Amino acid sequence: MAALAGADASVLVGADTGDDAGVLRFKDSSLVATVDFITPVCDDPQRFGRVAAANSISDVWAMGGKPLFALNLCCFPKEVPREALSGILEGGARAILDAGAVLLGGHTVADKELKFGLAVIGEADPERLITNAGATPGQKLILTKPVGTGVLINAYKKDRLDAAGLEPGLVEMERLNDVASRLALEHGVRGGTDVTGFGLAGHAWGIARSSAVALRIDIDAVPTYDAFAEVVRGGQSTGTTKGNRSNLDGRLEDRHGLDAVQQELLFDPQTSGGLLLATPAERAADLLQALLDTGHRAAEIGEVVEGPARIVVD
Repeated sequence: MAALAGADASVLVGADTGDDAGVLRFKDSSLVATVDFITPVCDDPQRFGRVAAANSISDVWAMGGKPLFALNLCCFPKEVPREALSGILEGGARAILDAGAVLLGGHTVADKELKFGLAVIGEADPERLITNAGATPGQKLILTKPVGTGVLINAYKKDRLDAAGLEPGLVEMERLNDVASRLALEHGVRGGTDVTGFGLAGHAWGIARSSAVALRIDIDAVPTYDAFAEVVRGGQSTGTTKGNRSNLDGRLEDRHGLDAVQQELLFDPQTSGGLLLATPAERAADLLQALLDTGHRAAEIGEVVEGPARIVVD
C-alpha cells in the first residue's frame, strides 16, 4: 500500500493512485516502500516462505525498482512446530537473497492464524518509474504470468485439487518478478502494476482510473492453469472474488458475454501474480518474446484505448 502523500513534495507516489508501493525522492534517487503478508498457500514450509517473500518483494519490481533490504513479518501460532516455522523463514531468506536484497531482521507476534511476509525497501530511478498513471492509448497490454492461483489454492486446501494440480500455480508463485521488471524497463514501459489480491480486472481498473484511459482485455488471450476451469465448474471460488467483482460494478463493459469461468478468472485474487504492463505498441512483440525466452508464461491480452476510464472485455 502506498504511503500518504500529504503536502510533502518528496513523495513521488502516494496513496491517491493506489499504486503497489510508495515512492519517496531521496537525494538523486528514490526509495520504494511496501509491506505485505499472506496465509499459507501449500504444505511445504520452505516453498510457502519463498512465495510469501516473492509476493512482498513484487511490489518493488512492479514500480520499476530494485529491492535493497527486507524485514520479516511473522504472525505465528504457538502450536506450530518450530521446524515448520524455521522452514518458512529459510524459504523467505533464500528468496530475498535471490532477489539481490538483504534481510535485516523482523518482528514476530503470536497469532491464531499463521501469516508471513515482508516489509521491503527498494530503490528506483525517479525518471523511470512504472506506475498506474503511466498508461497511454495505443499501448499493448502484456501479462507476465497466468491467472487463477486464488481458486487453485482454495481448492487444494479443501481437498478438491491434488498437489499435482496445484504445482503449476505454485511454480509461478515462486517465480520472482525481477526479470520481468527489468525487461519492461528496457522496452520503455512506464505504466503497469502487479496482479494480486484485487484480481486481473481490479488491478487493470487501477491503471485505467489513474491514467484516465480504458483498458480492453481479450478474455480468450488471458493465460490460466489447466485445472482452473474444472475446479470452478465444480463450484470452487474464493472469499475475495465476490468483493472484487462488486468493486468493478459500473466500471466493466462486457462485450464478450462472459461465462462463469471467465468471470471467475477476471476477479480471482492472485498471490505473487505477474506484472500487467502497458507497453509501447512498437516494442510489445519484442518484450513478449524476451519474456517467453526467459521462461515466463506471458501473453499479450489487450490494449490501452481512449477513456473514459473503464475495463472493456472482448
